Amino acid sequence: MSQHMFKLINKITERLELRSIESILTLFIGSCLLVLSGLVGFILWYSSASILVVCTVLVLLLCPFALLCWYVRRALLNPYYRFSAVLEAIRNEDYSLRANPKFNQGAVKLLADEITTMSADLQSRKSQYDQQAVLVLRLIEQLATPIVILNKEYKLHHANEAFSNWRKQPWQTLRHTSADDLGFTSAENKWQLRDESLIAKWQLRHSQFTMQEQSYQLLVLTNIEQVVYHTEQLAWQKMTRVLSHEINNSLSPIKSLAQTLQDMLKGNDDFANLDPALQVIVERSDGLMQFVNRYANLSKQFDVHTEQCEIAPLLQSVSNLFDYPIEIKCDALFVLADKVLLEQVLVNLVKNAIEASKSQQLIELNAYEQGMQIVIEVKDSGTGIQNISNLFVPFYTTKAQGKGIGLNLCRNMIEQQGAKLTLSNREDKTGAIAQCWFNI
Repeated sequence: MSQHMFKLINKITERLELRSIESILTLFIGSCLLVLSGLVGFILWYSSASILVVCTVLVLLLCPFALLCWYVRRALLNPYYRFSAVLEAIRNEDYSLRANPKFNQGAVKLLADEITTMSADLQSRKSQYDQQAVLVLRLIEQLATPIVILNKEYKLHHANEAFSNWRKQPWQTLRHTSADDLGFTSAENKWQLRDESLIAKWQLRHSQFTMQEQSYQLLVLTNIEQVVYHTEQLAWQKMTRVLSHEINNSLSPIKSLAQTLQDMLKGNDDFANLDPALQVIVERSDGLMQFVNRYANLSKQFDVHTEQCEIAPLLQSVSNLFDYPIEIKCDALFVLADKVLLEQVLVNLVKNAIEASKSQQLIELNAYEQGMQIVIEVKDSGTGIQNISNLFVPFYTTKAQGKGIGLNLCRNMIEQQGAKLTLSNREDKTGAIAQCWFNI
């Protein structure tokens, strides 16, 4: 019987298109009012009451009943309106609003507790997520490799200090700049650098991630120039060890035999014309052995002792070694380096700058902080660097009396201190600039 009743009620509600609690309550209250009015009216009519009495009784009974129905309706619906406001606040990531219904038990209280628990849980998760996001952004800031984050429109959203150094301007001034204007292109979701000259030095890696329901592109630039350089260095070192061993083993007996023949032929006029030839053999053997030994020294390991060095006195001591106009500008106090090796490198770089400059042209010796690095640089106003690609090729030199090992030796000394040596032409005027980059 009850099943038939429920089916009947469902059919009635479907016919009446009752799709909300409000409409059901309205129908129920209206039905109660009609039933009550009909019942009271029938009783009064049956008792032969006058129309005035009937109307008076109906008003006195129905008005309080109507107010009671209105109060019940509001009491039943208000919690749901409150729940709706709380859920909307949660959707907007505002977790401060609470349901707090008037009912302290029953289904409404249970629902309110569930919403409060869900809100607290989502707030905790969001807090953890925000902390992780901040941590990731801080980590990106500290990395020495340029990193770029693009939004879904492929415009700059965030970057790090290394990218600012790479672009030579603060990344904040480039915010919302398109990827194309930044020098990146994308074809079939494969990113690459637009400038072909940079492709040989930088590797571009790409990944996609979602943060706060927004899609982002992460671009990471890796300097492969250092990787290639170290690979070449290892190959040169292996070859040097083999050549040094073989050449020295071959030249030593040749030199010894030539010297023995010289001693044997002394005073013998019949073989006097052989002495110059033997002397050439001895000298060339010495020269070739020195050549091989010099090259072997290019990659030798130094006994490095890094410490906090005062930069200003160091630059002044280097300047005092030369009778030449040198301007010192020091905006950094200390650098973590091997003082002896760094001083030797600076002496070599200043010497090269003087040789490249015309008479009494000013040499600049500067030190400053750039991002998370200390830069010590030597600037000259000479002719500049003609062939940058061959700068660190062993024994390559443009000097008449040069041996082509100075810059390689300097680079080796600097890199064994965990730093980097770069050389380039000046942008503000003619001349070259040598920079030693130390991490803070």
